[in-house]
Order: sequence, then C-alpha cells, then structure tokens
Amino acid sequence: MKAVNLIPQEDRRGGLAGPGRSGGGVYVFLAGLAVLVVAMGAYVLASNSVNDRKAELSRVSAEVATAEAEATRLKPFSDFARLSQTRIQTVATLAQSRFDWERALRDLSRVLPRSVWLSSMTGTVAPAVQVEGGGAQTSGLRGALAQPALQIVGCTESHREVSRAMARLRRMRGVTRVSLASSEKTEGAATGAAPGGGGSEDCRNGSDRFPRFELVVFFAPAPGAAAGSAGTSPTPVATPVTPSQPPAGGQAAPPANQPAGNTPGASG
Repeated sequence: MKAVNLIPQEDRRGGLAGPGRSGGGVYVFLAGLAVLVVAMGAYVLASNSVNDRKAELSRVSAEVATAEAEATRLKPFSDFARLSQTRIQTVATLAQSRFDWERALRDLSRVLPRSVWLSSMTGTVAPAVQVEGGGAQTSGLRGALAQPALQIVGCTESHREVSRAMARLRRMRGVTRVSLASSEKTEGAATGAAPGGGGSEDCRNGSDRFPRFELVVFFAPAPGAAAGSAGTSPTPVATPVTPSQPPAGGQAAPPANQPAGNTPGASG
C-alpha cells in the first residue's frame, strides 16, 4: 500500500513558501531601510551643522572687516600718540642729561683769582666733541675722562698763582679733577710775540714775567647721563676771551679790562 502525506504542502517542514509568505527577505529589507533612515538623519544633521558653521564664518568675517576698517581709520591717531610718547621720552632724557653750563661758568667767575686773565675757554660734554678755541696741549689731556670739562687757557702773575688758581677751581660744584697741561713763560726779553702763542693770541704778549697756563677742569656727569655714553647728544660751549695786555711798568696786577671776580661771558 502506498503512503499518502495528508499535511498541506505549505505547512510541511522544509516545503516551498506559498504565495503569501516572504520568508527572511522582509527582515533584510527592514534592516536596509533602517540603515538608510539613519544615514539620511546623519546627513541632515551634518548639513545643518555645516550651514551653521558657514553662517558663523560669514558673521565673523564681517566683524573682522569692520574691525579692520575701524583700525585703519584710527591708525593716524595711534601713530600720533606713539610719536608723542617717543618725543616726550626724548625730551625728558635730554633734560636729565643736560649739563648745567650756566652754573659752571657762574662758579668759575666766583672762584677764579683776580690775578688770572683768560685768553680762551672751551666747554664740552664729551671728548669726541671738537670745538675751536681749546688749547693745543689740553686737546690730548681732554680725552682722559669721558665727562663734561672746561679747557682753559690763560695767564697769571707767577707759577705759584697757577697752583693757587687750580686749588680754587677744585672748589667749584661738581668738579672731580683739575689737570694742568702746561705752565710756561717766554724766554728772553719781551718781543711782542711769544713762542707757542703767537702775537695777540698769547695773553703774555711777549712778556717773560707772566706764565701762560693750559688746564682742564673735569665735572661729574649729569645724573641722567652715563659717563661716556654714545647716545648722549654732546652740547659744546666755546667761550673765547679777548687776550689782555699785561700790566704796564711790570706791576703784578690783572689787566684793567678784567672785571672784578673775573666773570667770563658765555653762551650755552
């Protein structure tokens, strides 16, 4: 007898799916659809973020452009303020480093003995300053110290008076050193032209009685200026003094045109 399977074909195990059955394909489709939805959501979020960043960039660029335009408009004012501050500092530095020549010359007129008369005087704040009128021998002595100094050339009654004059000069305010370059008399009789001086430029006027001296008076540098500083602007002060005739009749006295206290005139 032949066996007959009475179970419907669609319900049989391992049988083919019928017209209304899709098997596992629906799960695959749903999984793909879910992935697609997630991808679309991620794309939308990324797109929105990019758009936000672009909008932020545009706003920042506009602010930068506005700030640059404002900075360009205000640049002349900033440059003027910077220049003003620089000039104020320059003026303050110059004022602090300026040497008080007026005080130095006033003190000189007070301490210089009456028996001394000058033929030339030169004031400089640094050895590098070249001014006509300084003594030939004091030019080399001037470089000993990089400080303000007076180069003085004059005559007096004797070598002893030269020493006395140097001692008096040391009493001036701010003086650190008084150096003598030379002190000499002419040899022989008066001829009207002394060696080394030459006629009217020599305060001895050929007399062998009066010594002609050259010396340098060094001062302490100004409080705001370093001694020998290359950045200090030198201010030379040259004070030529008209040579005087020695006393007539061999009398040991200063020239008649020399004022009391021997106050030299100067500008500086």
